[in-house]
Amino acid sequence: MFARIRSLPAAALCALLAAAPLAAAQTIRFIPHADLQNLDPMSSTANIVKMHGFMVYDTLFGIDDAFVAQPQMLQSYTISPDGLVHHMVLRDGLKWHDGSAVTAEDCIASLKRWAARDGAGQLMMRVMQEMRVVDPRTFELVFTRPYGIVPESLSKVAANVPFMMPKRIAETDPYKEIPEPIGSGPFRFVRSEFAPGTKVVYEKNRDYVPRAEPPSGFAGGKVVNVDRVEWLSTHDPQTAMSALIAGEIDMWENPLFDLAPALRKTRGVVVETTNKTGIQGQIYFNQVIPPFDNVKARQVMLWLTRQADYLQIIAGDPANYRVCASMFTCGTPMENTEGSEPLQHPDREHAKQLFRESGWDFSKPIVILDPVDETISHPAALVTADALRSIGLTVDLQAIDWATALMRRNSKEPTSRGGWNILHSYNSGIGMATPVWSVAFSGACEKGLFGWPCDKDLEDLRLDWALAGSLAARQDIARRYQARAFADGHHVPLGQWNPVVAHRDTLTGVLPTHDITVFWNMKKTGGQ
Repeated sequence: MFARIRSLPAAALCALLAAAPLAAAQTIRFIPHADLQNLDPMSSTANIVKMHGFMVYDTLFGIDDAFVAQPQMLQSYTISPDGLVHHMVLRDGLKWHDGSAVTAEDCIASLKRWAARDGAGQLMMRVMQEMRVVDPRTFELVFTRPYGIVPESLSKVAANVPFMMPKRIAETDPYKEIPEPIGSGPFRFVRSEFAPGTKVVYEKNRDYVPRAEPPSGFAGGKVVNVDRVEWLSTHDPQTAMSALIAGEIDMWENPLFDLAPALRKTRGVVVETTNKTGIQGQIYFNQVIPPFDNVKARQVMLWLTRQADYLQIIAGDPANYRVCASMFTCGTPMENTEGSEPLQHPDREHAKQLFRESGWDFSKPIVILDPVDETISHPAALVTADALRSIGLTVDLQAIDWATALMRRNSKEPTSRGGWNILHSYNSGIGMATPVWSVAFSGACEKGLFGWPCDKDLEDLRLDWALAGSLAARQDIARRYQARAFADGHHVPLGQWNPVVAHRDTLTGVLPTHDITVFWNMKKTGGQ
């Protein structure tokens, strides 16, 4: 069913493996789900960029396996009795990869850059009075009213993640690329070996001092037990599978569900689910150009979407997926069905009528970006194209690679000049569990999500949720948010599935994170 996925020559991966260093350094060789092209974690919401971020950078708080925010870079964290002042002291001995000490000034500059791009950060800044340095290791966040979700906001794993950077780098314009990826995290990025789209190399940061607690999700001790991690790109599933079976690589992230049964039967290979909350797929619209600048056109996809069609082509066996009519992850406290009538009862004739009412000429092509090397967005694009054609619309399904899609989705140009109308993406279940954590819920116009949904009511509801004092109050706001978002055609949720990773049995200590793959705690036996 993935016949249109671009197939690269197997020789390309073999050449990379043959060129691997022969020194005694212990190396994990890994095939990621996508190519890494962008090195700035604030300029992209792509999972591959976030994975890179967690290699290189650290965070003030980390969310643990029980979804509780724990101090990470902090030695202590206290809140004033009136709830307005959040006092933070950094751990002693934190160093940037260039050898300089991590300071309070660095952290404040990093938070400012993060808040300029991230939806949760933008909400926080709406009630922020000031961020001030107390001493080189101590700083305070001062609010105009109590803001009870500071640790949760600073431990969020939904992009954009609030990674800490040196002040000189964090002061880069938030909408421009940082000059170099220098963090204080457990790995160092090896610039000299970076081949975009082919190979990424990280080395153990020997100056990194892990926390004393056991690792738990993105919290606790990030102990690195290997010398190097190499990400090797191939877009051919059969090549990746053969390399894993032969022991030429140690781990393959996100193998096709169709191949998982064979891998489970292969001696020496382990297939497991590390993201227990799963993945949610979405359809996004470019809301600044026709036809999806019209709310009726956006509503069409809600009435056309049959989640099972997407889930079957992405995840195969129904045991792997879950139909879910909620914008918020099913199985989490904010799950609800408010406003979801179109998703629960699709109606193609009603969808066709809505598109007529939008005033769109059916002969004009709707441009769908189709990243043929991406095993989730590509099949989803095929399903959407078929659905639109079924009501008589003209579709231009443009085959590109995922890295190009991530860059092109930032274009506001007309489709005749490289713009787009529809694209597909996905987020972790943990990120989609509230209206605050993921930028996918943003209505912040130019400062928000690609596609630029612009809705002050949604932004106000997100802030109300952040300020709410009880679970019941937050659930009520989540219902109101969802009703508004569905009515406006903000985006279309496509249901949930649980991805798997496959690795050699010589690789142990693979942590469950409820999100992306992390490389601390892993141990490798039986070779380099």
